Amino acid sequence: MSKTTGNAAPKRVSSKRQPSFNLPQLPSVLTKPLGLEGWAKFEPVILASLATEEPMLLVGPHGSAKSFMLERLARALGMDYRFYNASLLNYDDLVGIPLPNEERTGLRYLTTPSAIWDAEIVFIDEINRTRPELQNKLFPIVHERRVQGIELQRLRYRWAAMNPPPPPEAADEEADVYIGAEPLDPALMDRFSFILEIPGWQDLTEQEKRSILRDQYAGEHSFAIPPADLVRFAREQYELLTARSPQAIEDYLIALLAALESQRIKVSARRATMLHRNIHAVHAARMALYHAAWPQMAYQAIDWSTSALLALTHSLPQVADGRGVDPAALLGAHRQAWEITRIDADNPWRRLLTISDPMERCLVAIEGADGMSDNDLSQIILDGLASRATAGERTALALGVYLALREKRSLLAVVYETLAQDLRGVLQPRTASDTPDDSKVRTRCRRARDLASQLRAESGNGAAQRNQYGANLLAGLIPDAYEDVAPATVLKTFNAVWDRVGPDTKNMERANGTN
Repeated sequence: MSKTTGNAAPKRVSSKRQPSFNLPQLPSVLTKPLGLEGWAKFEPVILASLATEEPMLLVGPHGSAKSFMLERLARALGMDYRFYNASLLNYDDLVGIPLPNEERTGLRYLTTPSAIWDAEIVFIDEINRTRPELQNKLFPIVHERRVQGIELQRLRYRWAAMNPPPPPEAADEEADVYIGAEPLDPALMDRFSFILEIPGWQDLTEQEKRSILRDQYAGEHSFAIPPADLVRFAREQYELLTARSPQAIEDYLIALLAALESQRIKVSARRATMLHRNIHAVHAARMALYHAAWPQMAYQAIDWSTSALLALTHSLPQVADGRGVDPAALLGAHRQAWEITRIDADNPWRRLLTISDPMERCLVAIEGADGMSDNDLSQIILDGLASRATAGERTALALGVYLALREKRSLLAVVYETLAQDLRGVLQPRTASDTPDDSKVRTRCRRARDLASQLRAESGNGAAQRNQYGANLLAGLIPDAYEDVAPATVLKTFNAVWDRVGPDTKNMERANGTN
């Protein structure tokens, strides 16, 4: 990777820290002149959307100034603008009145003042209250700038707004659930590059609330820099950044998406490429905003990590489908991924941090345990154990880890305490004559017993040690047969762990005098 320059991402280092800069708080140069309070934090994202001409979606409660902002922004840009309320929209409102052409071989459209053909900006409000068949017709406008397959040559910006849809578990009678607001169609949602979650009145500071109340009498505001000039400067910086995109941003994204997946936050390949573009666009927008406020400021002071976090926070589609994203999980994934860009390529942690499944990360760490400290290895093992969804799978992993490392490493005491708790029933199988009351538990106990008997009968096939431990593992499930556990799944997990990191079977059999 090339050396760090003013606009490049930090080079990967293992011990030296990157210099930190205490940047002054940016004054609002875009949203406050529009008459908005509490929106300054969104300015890099809004400007990034303008510079790249990528679609932007605003999600927020009613009365949070979503439509107000977009309408005033369109006027400030001085562009031909169309507003559509999707909950009331008919398709003829978009395209005009269809009439046969003179040759009667096709249709031409009798334009109306609301028709989309000459628009430079389109704003679709209440987009998640649209009828499904109309959503399908809005899709090519957002994605391709086309209607009925016809290119909208003047159209540059596609904006939309919506109230938050209810989360999947929400009841209809809950006060904050919007009746009629549905999760946006996943395909349509995935075409919006920037998705901003807009705060309501309750989320504003007292000073911001006071400013809003006073501003209604203030009339039009002036811009220190015309928005069109700000957009032009941000676009120039974006083109320069993408022409020499730092490899560290690729490293960050690969690690980030793995970390998000481990948090059950999945994104499409399209969204991954959007994120890559959005990080560059937000960084370019921050450069433009700082230049507007302080032209003398060196660009080196604008850090890529903040740009990446801003882009990530406002680029995930989960905001628009009711699921949402835990901010703490997002921040943790970001920090973990960003650290990878600072780790030497030959450091074992570099590979580990890109693995999304904690169990797989645990096994890879054990396979390369010689290059890791006991403390680091202990933490990875604890994470792997905690990640298992069922007690049976957790016990299967615990048994494999214990057998792999019991004579090789001195792990932290908490690891051995955890393993002992999980393995007590396996290393000292219980015997019981009582019959469980629950029929499902009885069935699982019988399956565990039969599988254990089968393994003991096959002990002469060259896998005696593995089969013996596997049989003990299954016997440990009796008589309780952990809730929702499938004995075959538990055995499969144990065999997979043994095949990866298990002891040398031949040496163990030789030491025990078996053939």
